Amino acid sequence: MTRQRNIDHVLEAWFLEGPSEMPDRLFDAVFDRIERVPQRRLARLKLRFAEMNPTMRWIAAAAVAIVVAGIGLAAFGPSADNGRFGASPSASPGVSPGASGSAGAQLPSELRARWMSGTRSVPGMNPLVGTTMLFTNDTFVLTPSNPVSTHLLGSSASAVGDGKLRFELTSGGLCTLGDVGLYSWSLSASGRTLTVTADSDACATRLAAVPGVWWRQGCKDPEPSAGCLGDLDAGVRSSQYFDPFVPANGSWQPRFGALGYEVPDGWENSADWPGEFTFKGQTSTDDSGIHLWSDVAIASAAVSCPETPQPGVGRPVAAMTTWLTTVPGIASTDPAAVTIGGLPGTTLDVSMDPTWKQPCPFSQGKPYRALFSSPDGSGFHWGVDSQGRMRLYLLDLGDGRTLLIDIEAPSKASYDKLLDGATAIVESFTFKR
Repeated sequence: MTRQRNIDHVLEAWFLEGPSEMPDRLFDAVFDRIERVPQRRLARLKLRFAEMNPTMRWIAAAAVAIVVAGIGLAAFGPSADNGRFGASPSASPGVSPGASGSAGAQLPSELRARWMSGTRSVPGMNPLVGTTMLFTNDTFVLTPSNPVSTHLLGSSASAVGDGKLRFELTSGGLCTLGDVGLYSWSLSASGRTLTVTADSDACATRLAAVPGVWWRQGCKDPEPSAGCLGDLDAGVRSSQYFDPFVPANGSWQPRFGALGYEVPDGWENSADWPGEFTFKGQTSTDDSGIHLWSDVAIASAAVSCPETPQPGVGRPVAAMTTWLTTVPGIASTDPAAVTIGGLPGTTLDVSMDPTWKQPCPFSQGKPYRALFSSPDGSGFHWGVDSQGRMRLYLLDLGDGRTLLIDIEAPSKASYDKLLDGATAIVESFTFKR
């Protein structure tokens, strides 16, 4: 697969990533000031930049940097903490180890992270969204997965023995200030799966919310609102943001578990957005993997390879399948009927026809066959070059749109190595409307 990314895409990445280093406290402060409503990133680009000339874009970039710095100084003042983004969160301002009066120690470094799980019955939390909990050196807070700015059950936290935690409630509203809870915890060998069990807790809401299995959020995407999990342990997982059943032009709302899946060891969840979900091998350095898109159209066949749909080609499974098997430039197998997670459709393997010689302006003079674009032409281009291989699943969403699943690799050798394991993951998919 090849995605065309222009300078707007590069600028967008800069805007979203910010400086490569920032104090963890600053990151959390900025993170919690943003209403976490993720969108398909590429679809945002032209909305944000179309009306800016290049000079204004760089001025805007500088302004963002100043604003971020200002938030950090206003919230915390000058700091010598230059911990790299993604490191263990530092202690929350104003809370010191042992502030609860317990004799416990700071939490172990392997716990200091944001952890994700499924839905929880907590007053004030949308029952459809996932749940995250954040540990710092000596604090705990529970949040819905969207928006994470909603902090619940804030507590001091300490280690009171091997595999033991002590919480003391420091924010009221759901229980009584000072309520103490004792919990046991264990980690998988990789440190990516946390299991918490309750010993006792005077706070009934915390007692109902904390126990269970939690997945470390190690998403490698630099955007703060990215909801992917990063490297995965073997087992059953669910999406946090991806929802292929949002109607065309409909309003996305967070809904945990629209996609369920099972993976073996060695895989990474590298994207979880409302219209996009991606798996890659943990050691992959390219786009090899499994890509799901719920918002695609057949790309324009114009020589200039614009990021717009091809006129006259609809979005249902039958229309897309016919186009893929009849147009010049694509070599395909015969489509076969398939059902994945209860969704019917077709599957076929595609590559570039060796006789195709037409390049795109961004393909450095090499042959390229455009395949898919976003329906609104908002900056997404997806195709195949002379070496790439794809297995496509075109699944009927029931409203005239097609859910696209793509197993792909940039060469036949890597594709052959990928295919069996990736196919097993696709066949494990479940979809919840």
